[in-house]
Amino acid sequence: MSDLVLDLALARVRYGEQLALRDIRLQVARGEIVGVAGHVGAGKSTLALAAAGLLARATRATIDGAIRHPAGGAPPASFVFANPWTQLTELGGTVEEEVAVGPENQALAPAAIRARVDAALAAAEAARFAARKPRELSGGELQRVALASALALDAPLIVLDEPTAQLDPEAAVRLGRAIRALAAGGRGVLLVEQDLRLLQAVASRVLVLADGGVLAEGDPRDLLARRPPLDPRLGSVEPSREMVPMVARSRNAPGLLEVRALAAGYGAREVLTGVSLTVARGAVAAWMGENGAGKSTLARAIMGLVPARGGSIFVDGASIDALPVERRARYVGLVFQDPAAQLFGRTVREEVLFGPRVLGFARADALAGAQEALDAVGLAGEAETNPADLTPQAQRRLAIAAAMASRPPFLILDEPTAGQDAAGREWIAR
Repeated sequence: MSDLVLDLALARVRYGEQLALRDIRLQVARGEIVGVAGHVGAGKSTLALAAAGLLARATRATIDGAIRHPAGGAPPASFVFANPWTQLTELGGTVEEEVAVGPENQALAPAAIRARVDAALAAAEAARFAARKPRELSGGELQRVALASALALDAPLIVLDEPTAQLDPEAAVRLGRAIRALAAGGRGVLLVEQDLRLLQAVASRVLVLADGGVLAEGDPRDLLARRPPLDPRLGSVEPSREMVPMVARSRNAPGLLEVRALAAGYGAREVLTGVSLTVARGAVAAWMGENGAGKSTLARAIMGLVPARGGSIFVDGASIDALPVERRARYVGLVFQDPAAQLFGRTVREEVLFGPRVLGFARADALAGAQEALDAVGLAGEAETNPADLTPQAQRRLAIAAAMASRPPFLILDEPTAGQDAAGREWIAR
């Protein structure tokens, strides 16, 4: 049995006429953790899909090169997508049934399936919500389910594409320990990650991509800590001092958003109980907590997507408790964790015009609001582009523009920097 679990040589990978990767040579051995870093659009996810043997199956790509998995296996590689929602099969009603789908397709005996599922849930720290419905989980919890589903396949190579994008900081640290344990157990790991600190902590070596090619390869402790960074779009492990904090505002400033004793949940499960908060006009408030603490539920309850079971919500002095979701958009704009989930227009302009039109804006006002929002996010030149053709970073900006176009006085961004490179994070902060 070979120690190599991946032997990849790609001269060119194209999507139609677009060149995605060029001159990539990569080998991964058992027990090795190889990191892949690079700016958004550098080709990291394309490389990850290629390494897992999914590229020509999951997308229409032309591959000039060879991808081998010398260690064999059925399958030889398993994959964790950057967006955990896309990985759900929904063939099972509960988390443990979802994780069991892979081993069941491998025709294992029931006892072996049970053992695989239990071990995978434990390794991914997902055992405590094994009996819950996947669609009721937070993004971070769902990310752990996606990881457990991949681990349950018991492949020699595991490819992780942005596995910490939905995780809280403590969970990301624990994931790092789990990745080390996978490698120690004899698996090879290919880790695509924007969290440079995680790469520096766990990877034995790192491949830095830029515009589809290899910018550098070597020790992550060296390559990822350089100042100035190898690529300003990627950033560095060392913190940037260029971002100036906002001046703290008085706690006595009048509240733009007021939430009083809010309660909300799903079915019999209470998520929020007696939550009260005030956010002043012109302020930036951070809602923090571990995965599953209720951050997204709070955002959705304010927007009306999760019915409140008690309490009151005021925006600019007006109660919005009785308003349906489509009317609340005049008061609150919400950008979801997964921006692609809220994009459905045929063009960028159509997407941004949707909110103002639903709210009954006059045509001139709707167009003005849409143009103002597109200018603000730097997408004015993409007005006729299909949202599906945008990069994930640009989709995030479009979702923000769509939420802004109706000019609501309050804006909620749910995990806006997930999966963003340094340039994207700085843009969102500005």
